[in-house]
Amino acid sequence: MQEIFYEESVDTHNRSSAKKKYMLYKIVSIISIVLGVFAVFNIFFGVSVDKDEGITTAVIIAIVMWAVLAALMFAAAVLLSKKKHAFFLSYDYTFVTGDLRISKVFNNRKRKHLYNIPTERIIKIGRVGSDTYEKLKRSPDIKEDILTPNEEAEEGKEFFYIHAQTNVGKKILVLECRPQLIYTVLRFMNRPGILETGFNRVS
Repeated sequence: MQEIFYEESVDTHNRSSAKKKYMLYKIVSIISIVLGVFAVFNIFFGVSVDKDEGITTAVIIAIVMWAVLAALMFAAAVLLSKKKHAFFLSYDYTFVTGDLRISKVFNNRKRKHLYNIPTERIIKIGRVGSDTYEKLKRSPDIKEDILTPNEEAEEGKEFFYIHAQTNVGKKILVLECRPQLIYTVLRFMNRPGILETGFNRVS
């Protein structure tokens, strides 16, 4: 069989909103670091120990409180620093003869491979919002994974779903892509019943 290769990506459409959220998380993470440093400073220099009484229960409580605050602030800073990159998301969909590969990209820097779906594991393909899609979503043993950062499809693209058996169970994989990607996958498959009933082929 002839080798088939197809690739496309989907990026965050509303980059203005994503940038605002990115800056907000960045600012709050910096504030958290400053508060954490302030808490550490108070542990060493803000808690007074009476020479006669020594380390009392009140002193221990004060040190513990400042230590807990410092830990919370530094943990929040780390979490926010990582989370801020999640607002600039993109997904890569690649089909290489027999395999659909899906990756998630953070801020055009860090790539995370999500799925490698052989065509023999694909059960059904259709459009998001169809009767078949809604029926699959109601199934308790099938989980949905939204593999696009957008709520509205870009011009020339649509929201399609691929119902497949993955390494972590049955999934409904929602893609924002051109119909060409779906047709490319179908070209390699030679099994009836893959397309949902009523799927409207678009040339």
